[in-house]
Amino acid sequence: MRVTPAAAALVVLAILAMSGSPAGAASFYLTTDVPTDLGAAGTTFLPWQLIRNDSGIYWSALLLPADTVFDALHRMDTGDWLVSVERPVILGGTPLEPIDVARYDGAACTMYFDGSAHGVPDSSNLDAVFLDGGDAGDLVVSFDVPTTIGPSTYEPADLVRFDGASFNLYFDASAAVPPIPPSANLTGADERGSLTILTFDAPTTLGSQTFQPGQLVSWDGRSFTTFYLDPGWPAGSAIDALAFLPHPGSVPPTIDVTHSPVRGKLRISWSQSCSAGAEDYAIYEGVIGDWYSHVALDCSDDGADLREDITPSSGNRYYLVVPLNANDEGSYGTASDGTSRPPGGSACVASQALAACP
Repeated sequence: MRVTPAAAALVVLAILAMSGSPAGAASFYLTTDVPTDLGAAGTTFLPWQLIRNDSGIYWSALLLPADTVFDALHRMDTGDWLVSVERPVILGGTPLEPIDVARYDGAACTMYFDGSAHGVPDSSNLDAVFLDGGDAGDLVVSFDVPTTIGPSTYEPADLVRFDGASFNLYFDASAAVPPIPPSANLTGADERGSLTILTFDAPTTLGSQTFQPGQLVSWDGRSFTTFYLDPGWPAGSAIDALAFLPHPGSVPPTIDVTHSPVRGKLRISWSQSCSAGAEDYAIYEGVIGDWYSHVALDCSDDGADLREDITPSSGNRYYLVVPLNANDEGSYGTASDGTSRPPGGSACVASQALAACP
């Protein structure tokens, strides 16, 4: 078997994109509005804990100073957080108001969006925050009360885009079908591919269906559907902030294919993804000359050491390394004309999300 340098340079990547099955597979971050018992063990999480939910398995991803409550949250591809706080606080040395958005790395904090400087009234509070289309995208927020900025008034279930200079509607709650009632308050939001994901602080009836606090609701531009539901979510608690995992990103074109110390195996090594969303890596194998023939060979980087020993198939083969996480795969690299390679056969993760490196 012969492995060419061109084959060794092929690299793959994938992005988060959840499937919306009730009580099913979904990984995301959240905070709660009150102390809340979650998971089969009934662990009590406090509002100043940033929680990771992996399909109903909850664990503390970040413990904040007591009484520092994030009620809006977004995880950047760099790994930093965009946050807004429930009440005035000094975080990482930076004074924050509930109308601000800060960039926080777990220790240091800098102002990302100064609400008062951009006309957001002090009577409001940011209830959701995310970036539209990756780390370089526009800021999208929601407000907890009707909020007038310039000539426009935004309702608590609206999502509002800020492009660095002006505000405009990203999601108009009253124009949806069915419309979201003015009494509803959206407390968390994010994008998942073409979907907008929402969560509310109280039972919210949309058409014939009532969505409960703690439930994630998808909007595809035409209808609302349950995206994720934990049937064990306790009454009296709501999701206060919501953020999906970052995109898996891409692996640099530095794949090295050598003979393994184990007879009959190849050793494949690579550099880590450009994105904090890459939590594991998959290896795909294809036939040289048939450049879209790749199929999954190994779906995990055992030992998390950026190398794997694999048993190659006979003949001339090429290999791709694809970043992934619990929700998505990333990029499979690009063909010579710059177009993205398609996902492989027997994909390790069913969904793919693509985004530029941060």
